[in-house]
Amino acid sequence: MGSDFLTRRLFMQGSGTALGGALARARLPAFIAVSQAACTAKNASNHFKNITNAEAREIIAIAARILPTTNTPGATEAGAVYFFDEAFGTIFSEMAVPARLMLSEFQKNIPNIFPGAQVFSDLNELEQDTYLQSVEETPFFQGARFMTLAGVFGMAKYGGNHNNVGWQLAGMPGPPQAWAHPFGDYDAAYESGETDGT
Repeated sequence: MGSDFLTRRLFMQGSGTALGGALARARLPAFIAVSQAACTAKNASNHFKNITNAEAREIIAIAARILPTTNTPGATEAGAVYFFDEAFGTIFSEMAVPARLMLSEFQKNIPNIFPGAQVFSDLNELEQDTYLQSVEETPFFQGARFMTLAGVFGMAKYGGNHNNVGWQLAGMPGPPQAWAHPFGDYDAAYESGETDGT
């Protein structure tokens, strides 16, 4: 798959998968809690709790092609894999076994297509892109894309967006709470320190 096809814009489009639907149905506090725990694990350089090191290696490789490192940071620098790890032990715990089975299914044809390779992470970037193009309509890929984006573009203070990588990629000056007041008449007095007397 050429670089023109694998653009960040394409991967930022909606997923519509079972896994994506599960995230969409998750309550915001649960999402924040997962992100915060993922950030803590990433910052502490902890071992993975809910995925194996081998699974993490494959997730890192897949996420790195979904949002690759170019002249800007990508999923690797954002620590997206830690979001996967935390989510599969909490709000997406019911998806952990199906995701593991889908990863196995995703990998099974690699040795036949790429002699000498056993798993996705064995492939070079061009081979990885070619293989992803062949499976991009599968629930596994759609879910992996959604989880990668969640891991990269989550609020930095809650995790999943190390050093505000996601905000930088989106061209935003920072998270919403950093934007200048007033947003509108309803909070115009906030910036000047006025109160309503309550």
